[in-house]
Amino acid sequence: FATTALFAADGGFSPDNLILSALTVPFVLLIYTGILHYNDIVFLKNRVDRAAANIDTILQQRHDLWPNLENVVKASLAHEKQLLKAIAQLRSADPAEMSAKGQTDKLLQFEKKVTSALQARIEGYPDLKNNQVIQKFMSIMAETENYLSLLRNSYTESAMIYNTRIQSFPDLILAKLFRFREAPQFSSET
Repeated sequence: FATTALFAADGGFSPDNLILSALTVPFVLLIYTGILHYNDIVFLKNRVDRAAANIDTILQQRHDLWPNLENVVKASLAHEKQLLKAIAQLRSADPAEMSAKGQTDKLLQFEKKVTSALQARIEGYPDLKNNQVIQKFMSIMAETENYLSLLRNSYTESAMIYNTRIQSFPDLILAKLFRFREAPQFSSET
């Protein structure tokens, strides 16, 4: 319509001008369609890049988190082992035999340590809660791996959609023209 009005404005609207204005409409629609397809390809490419960045983020988190959690669990288990060993020694020790050997101070010191650690629980098995620490550790590991699996699936899906799109006509023309590269599929090397 704008082209027709432009040609008619000078007062000399000829049949050639009518044909030219009729050909302008499909040309403008073709350009508009090309712009929409290009923007859609850019959107899909950015979606693939974002999915890859999310995987990198969770891998970095896993790399930073797991050694710390592992150290906490190891320290907790070492403390429990040391405490249980001390309790076993105290229970099996004969106070008369230790005092006969002149180790009364050692016995009293040892007994104070165990008593304070158990908070005056006599002959009761201490509830050290290490199993809860280990369960929490395993839970965090499982959550991280499940989330990583979801992110990998998201990346694979995004890459498949993007790759299909740039291999389909008419987007194939735009992909070659603007040098869009195929996104690599996820490999399990990580």
